[in-house]
Amino acid sequence: MGRHSTALLAAGLVALMNVTAGFQFMINASVMGYPASTDVELYREIADILLREENPRPDKHNYCAIHFGKVTFDTTNGSTMYRSLTAARRNFQNHHVAVAIGPYIDVFTSTNYVILNQRHMLTSSAGQKTDLLDPEMILSILPERHNLSEAVSKIVEKLGWKYVALLSQDDFSTVLNLGTHDIQVSPIRLPSRIDSDEDVDLVRNLMELRASQKKRFILHSTKRDTVMHVMRAAKRLHLLHHTIQWLVDYPDFEDIVKEDDESWPGSIFGLQLLRADKIPNNISHVADQRNMTRLEVALAVDVVGLLRHVLYTRARNCSQEPGRNDVMAAGEFSDTLARASPYQGALGQYMWYINDRSNYSIDVLHYEQTLKKVGQCTFINETSSVDLFDNFTMTEPGSKSKTHAQVEKLRVVARLLEPFVMKNSSGDFEGFNVDLLYLIAQKVNFTYEIIEVTDTVSDGEMINGMVQELLTGNASMAVGALEVTAKMEEDISFSYTILSTKASILVKKGESTRNFFQFLGPFSIGLWFMILGFIMVAGTALYTMSRFDYTQENSEQRFDLKESLWYSINVLLQGTTEYSPQTTSMRTIIAFFWFCVLIIDAAYTANLAAYLTLQQIDDRIRTVYDLAGQTEMLYGVENNSNLMTFFKDATVDPYERMWAFMKLKEEQTMLSNTTKIIELVKDGKYAFIADRVVNDYHALQHCGLESIEQNFGQKDFSLGFPRGAPYKDDVNRALLSLKEEGKLDTLTKKWWKSRTNCTGDSKTRSIKDKTTKELELTNMFGVFIVLGSFVVLSVIVEIIERITVCVEGKKKQKKEKEEVKEKPKPLSEGFQPPAITDGSEKKEKSLFADY
Repeated sequence: MGRHSTALLAAGLVALMNVTAGFQFMINASVMGYPASTDVELYREIADILLREENPRPDKHNYCAIHFGKVTFDTTNGSTMYRSLTAARRNFQNHHVAVAIGPYIDVFTSTNYVILNQRHMLTSSAGQKTDLLDPEMILSILPERHNLSEAVSKIVEKLGWKYVALLSQDDFSTVLNLGTHDIQVSPIRLPSRIDSDEDVDLVRNLMELRASQKKRFILHSTKRDTVMHVMRAAKRLHLLHHTIQWLVDYPDFEDIVKEDDESWPGSIFGLQLLRADKIPNNISHVADQRNMTRLEVALAVDVVGLLRHVLYTRARNCSQEPGRNDVMAAGEFSDTLARASPYQGALGQYMWYINDRSNYSIDVLHYEQTLKKVGQCTFINETSSVDLFDNFTMTEPGSKSKTHAQVEKLRVVARLLEPFVMKNSSGDFEGFNVDLLYLIAQKVNFTYEIIEVTDTVSDGEMINGMVQELLTGNASMAVGALEVTAKMEEDISFSYTILSTKASILVKKGESTRNFFQFLGPFSIGLWFMILGFIMVAGTALYTMSRFDYTQENSEQRFDLKESLWYSINVLLQGTTEYSPQTTSMRTIIAFFWFCVLIIDAAYTANLAAYLTLQQIDDRIRTVYDLAGQTEMLYGVENNSNLMTFFKDATVDPYERMWAFMKLKEEQTMLSNTTKIIELVKDGKYAFIADRVVNDYHALQHCGLESIEQNFGQKDFSLGFPRGAPYKDDVNRALLSLKEEGKLDTLTKKWWKSRTNCTGDSKTRSIKDKTTKELELTNMFGVFIVLGSFVVLSVIVEIIERITVCVEGKKKQKKEKEEVKEKPKPLSEGFQPPAITDGSEKKEKSLFADY
């Protein structure tokens, strides 16, 4: 679709150049939209009407031309979307396409991916401030949302309204601006689609709003049909009363009021940006044919008029034919726009200051039986000012109750804290609470947007940003590490508990080194060599004495060197042997050898037990009592946290003593930077006291740390709501359902146990854990290594012996055969019979061969 549109654009240019005599000054503009959009035909038709109106004589040539090409974003499926993006990107790589026109369409209108060289004339209020659009490349035709929000806030302030209800479908940016002017706001989200003034959701919202007895309403919408449906429904529900005031920020308030001129009761203020006299009369039939509002027509007229203004500034004289076709490039369009004079359009004057539309004004109108101008809002260089001709303040009635209407889309505020709420590399929110919110939304059937907030400090006291947003009515729900406290319970409502925890201590793990030869630990290396030498000396002494042992003269096996060493090792290892010395000298040696072995065995057994016991004892920091009883290691809590308040208010030991220590070294112990805290703990110089769920996450992410649970600081985490929020019961039912289904436990495992970067023993420890533990395989593995090594060695020795005997036997047989062959026979002698040997000789030879 996009490739076809580009081809049509090129073909159209060629055709126009062939039809028009001579050369032209040209601007190529790409109109972006969905397949059903007819904006490109609209702009062409308006351009023709403006050209005929400017030059009614057919014989007079105009050598300035604007060529509109269509660039379509087809969202039918993934393939069509990809082709659309590819074709659009290829289209805007052409520098002879000077400008892009159209609404904000997500990545399709991204100035970082698609519209790389051209300025984007944005025809919608959506997308004015988004990461996908470079502010320097945007030319917003409508007033920027933040400027309009600031204007509304200043108008409300001038009117003296202190309590207002803001009705909107999707944009609540005005809420923040109203808050900066000390105006309390109750945001009411209207249904996303309103087809009539009898829409069920719309009627329900307005009925709840009426029950709240508020007297000041702001209706925020750029859709004429939405405004008409809401106002008609409000009229039917008696919300257009003389004691109630409305402010409608639709930019063409005249068009709203003149729809039913004599039927609007009450006091209504509105904004008038549109100048009807700037719209040519002969364009009215275009609006009728296309069923367009005056605002939409004015927007299209200003787009075409602004392009003509830039082109005429570049050409200087469109009645004079150029020497060649002069096609304005993308960069030239920006330069020409910068030096062009301000353009007066149907939606005011067009100038841009630091990427924002500037130097224009909006009239403030008031309708109460008659319509009149009561003030003006002027925007000059990013600042706005409001002047009212008359004072329309009314006595503010007391509000008996505030009811937050049930909405289809909730504004959820969150404070970043791992692993509750985090942001990934692409800027999207993730975490335990984000997943939980998604599951709840599926059960309750609502959509949401997550807004990041931060805590603030006022008069030395930490103010929870999420709670503050709920109190001012700027949020529908708060998610994250929101603790249930008695103080906050007075201000907001909480859901059922989603997570419970205690305090814990985050410390560095002890050095864990594997020593397979711990059985050698009781004796030093020197002592082991001494014992080895002792065995050699004893064995050698026995061998020497056995040489003079007359009792072994007729013995089949003598007490030689091999047997002497074997006997010594057997005695040391408390084994048994068949040999026993008979002489007094040898028995004397053996007796004292046994005595030494007895001492060595006893010493080894005792030292081995003590050594292994000491190896299992963990004398590191395990409890707050351990921390309080030492001064070498620093410890502390997060600055301005609930645990800090706990220690500060504690009056019992050891917490009171620990607070004194932390307060004495406040700059080193009460930190706020998580990265710095983790680094200090890793260095072994710091112990961090925090909620177990937080420390558990850090311990799982950083393998050198461990979290030790304590028996204090019991805490519950929940979701937060404004008081009286009607959707809180639905959320609680969804939470109970998730608990029963086990999905809450699944989320806990996902964001804690399953996200560890460590292997081995990374579990959270408790102060009840044993200080010693049973022996493990690693403690005794060296014994089995020694056993296995000697088994392998013995097998190798046996194999070598067998191979040696076999080789020597073959060599001997071969030598005997050669001797028999080489022995000559005597010539003088005749045949001699073979010698007859007796059986004893044959037997002796057989034994020798076997050996």
